Amino acid sequence: MSNAQLILLDKRSQPLKDYLVAVAASDGLTLRGVEVMASPAKGETALLKAQLVLPPLEDHDFDLKKIVEATLNRFEIEPEQPVPLDALIEQASEDEAVRKALRRSVPKLRQQVEKLVKEFLASEAIELIRQRRNDALYKLKQLARDLEGKKLLCIDIEATDVSTKPEADIIQVSLCDEKGDEVLNQLINPGYDIPENEKHNITTEMVQDAPYATQIWDNLHQLLLDADHVLAYSTESDFAYLENTAGKKQLTFELDYGTWIDVAELARDLVGAMRWHSERQYWFFKTPKLTDAYEKVLGRPFPGDAHDALDDARATMELFHAMLERGRKADIQPKKKAKKKEPQVSNNLLALAFAQAKQKS
Repeated sequence: MSNAQLILLDKRSQPLKDYLVAVAASDGLTLRGVEVMASPAKGETALLKAQLVLPPLEDHDFDLKKIVEATLNRFEIEPEQPVPLDALIEQASEDEAVRKALRRSVPKLRQQVEKLVKEFLASEAIELIRQRRNDALYKLKQLARDLEGKKLLCIDIEATDVSTKPEADIIQVSLCDEKGDEVLNQLINPGYDIPENEKHNITTEMVQDAPYATQIWDNLHQLLLDADHVLAYSTESDFAYLENTAGKKQLTFELDYGTWIDVAELARDLVGAMRWHSERQYWFFKTPKLTDAYEKVLGRPFPGDAHDALDDARATMELFHAMLERGRKADIQPKKKAKKKEPQVSNNLLALAFAQAKQKS
């Protein structure tokens, strides 16, 4: 009978850092210094060693049992080549007696992995993420109610450069309605050769016969004015493109930024990864790319071309509806405001003055 067993080796020299928990929460984590060893017997050379890989904790609802099961199904014998526990045991030895012994030790390994995962779930980073998600769901719940019967349009713009550059010009603008149907999809000739850009696939030849911005402006401007709310994935940049164009071309501009809804901000709070800013010493949430947010929320590949304005507008609208639906279904209540304590009556004038001052503050 073999004495082989699976052993969890934890060689970490420092306590778990919260910033690592934040990475594990969104992206998963290969734990350096933590290995699983298939050992034939005490004191003998290891049959096999593998890195322990934590799955994205949030994808498993921060549930201990789910995370442990997922962890036991992903080990790295070779970098970036994960294998499940059964495969690890198969590769450890061709001797069936050794394999049986290794399988018998799985419950003990499970306990060790569970202890490790509990350490992650006890971090304050987990509670911060949960609270952010709850706040996002409550906001979406309110939005779903407030937008009932409202006319929505989603806009996406491709340009010759980023919106912060005054010389940037619009070369494609697309609008879709709340159903994702095309309202406007127009290439625009900037009046010069389009420089090479990784942000889009539009060439000078493609816009050669397209109208100038001044020729389509009135229609575009009116469509946006008629909408109750305009959506965009990063409203700041799309609004800036329009505002700058109107300024340079001396065109009418009456759009109200206050009615625009930034889907990127909502996605950031709902699914964005939390990170620690080491220099400024604070937690922040990263805004995911549209493609990443779409795939995470809807659970399927991004449709169409991520560099086409109409495809991006449609995907943004679909993402927005999916997030609103999460908000509608969320069983969540707003935070209760702490009740102010009534100052106690006291004959001690100094104590009374102190209590009143504290109450005001």
